[in-house]
Amino acid sequence: MKPALLLRAALLVSGLLLTAACSAHNDGGNAPGGTPTGAAVAVTSATPTPAPAGPTHFTEGQQYVTLKLPAGQSMPTGPVEIVEVFSYGCPHCAEFAPYMDKLRAALPKGVEVRYLPAVFSQAWVPYAQAFYAARQLGVLEQTHDAMFQAMLEHYPLNSLQDMAAWYGRHGADPQKFIAAATSQATMQQMAADRKTEMGWGIDATPTLVVGRRTDDDKDAPFVALMRSADIDSYAQLQQLGLWMVQHAAQH
Repeated sequence: MKPALLLRAALLVSGLLLTAACSAHNDGGNAPGGTPTGAAVAVTSATPTPAPAGPTHFTEGQQYVTLKLPAGQSMPTGPVEIVEVFSYGCPHCAEFAPYMDKLRAALPKGVEVRYLPAVFSQAWVPYAQAFYAARQLGVLEQTHDAMFQAMLEHYPLNSLQDMAAWYGRHGADPQKFIAAATSQATMQQMAADRKTEMGWGIDATPTLVVGRRTDDDKDAPFVALMRSADIDSYAQLQQLGLWMVQHAAQH
């Protein structure tokens, strides 16, 4: 889970830093069957452990990065939101899923959680399409974690056809799934989200981004304020997400 440039995640500096990330700089490294691979990982179990108790010090430029406001943008004052940039093709996102569920449960009332699929290689495109299709068909809530679990169990989900059959067993019509996944609206959303992620400096998954709407209007633009950076464990990322939300709410 260490968002790193130029395969830093593979270096495991001093053998201690957890490199649980799928990097945009892995040249799309694909495992047999087309599933993108991530960097070496020190965590071998997806069972969540509690985040460290008590106050924790997070350092700007290390565990998190403050994002610049767009030109002419004043500090937003609307509701706080947290976004997970992820991919179903990222094994570390699947391992982080139980921690993300715990983070959601601990968030203050009114904080919205959103998910933004990343596409670091052509092999990840169907996974992003699946996310958009599931959301459009109203089955995202019951399939999001289930999809991660299926990937951890090495279920054969490497094409839209594979996924259509899988989503068909989880409440979605396979033909409607394919139509939604390949629609022009989905393609446009993927392009827009990729541009957004590049603007945030996202180069690995999972990454947490925290920001606020510009005002209280539910359709007001979202302004990203902070994102996670170099993290030692899934539990630390869970705790950092809560800390960033609290920090954004106070400023």
